[in-house]
Amino acid sequence: MKKLYTFLLAAVLFTACKKADTDDRIIVEPPYQKLISRDTLTSGQLFGLTIGQTSADLYAKLQQVQVAEKIGGLTIVNNIYTSIDSLKTRLPLYTGIFMDEANGTSTGVQLSFENNKVKTIFLNNGTALTRWPVNFAQNTTITVGDPVDDIYQKLVNIKKNPASAKKLERLSIFFKDNNKPYDPQMSASPQWYFVSTISAKRYVYVTLNFTAGKLVSIYTAEFESQ
Repeated sequence: MKKLYTFLLAAVLFTACKKADTDDRIIVEPPYQKLISRDTLTSGQLFGLTIGQTSADLYAKLQQVQVAEKIGGLTIVNNIYTSIDSLKTRLPLYTGIFMDEANGTSTGVQLSFENNKVKTIFLNNGTALTRWPVNFAQNTTITVGDPVDDIYQKLVNIKKNPASAKKLERLSIFFKDNNKPYDPQMSASPQWYFVSTISAKRYVYVTLNFTAGKLVSIYTAEFESQ
């Protein structure tokens, strides 16, 4: 699939490919996901994540248990901004950024990060790029391989050019790097999502619900790939 990101649940579902009998096209089909169980906790704990904890304390606990519980990446809901200044110290704490106009477009830009560098650049329409914007000077172009620490200043430079500035009207950083420090702005999010892998075919999809920065409930849904 060309699109870089889907929401967390779709990202962790296993995919299977089969070759069509009539031509050489590859058809990607997700396997059937059987719901095994689901539950909502309003007291107690899951994986040591305890109802009533602040988001900061909960994040610290999640970092402690992520290896043992095989927890994947953390998605932070509503982590959306309109000012580049909001990202100055926070961008390296995440594994990517979506950039687009106030009203979404097919040419919005999706960056993913790995090992503190830009790993991929995609447009919303699935087009893969090696640099964005194209045909701009180096200090106003984000390139695959760029250090993440350099991206903020490049965005500042890109913002100065009317031809690309509109793509910076809406800045979304949804995917938290669990190995990086806590971002205080995470306390403003109403929900976090992650997946805990039980076995090769079974996993638990976890939703953490917050009110005023404190955990008020945990929703779990266990699935098995058929």
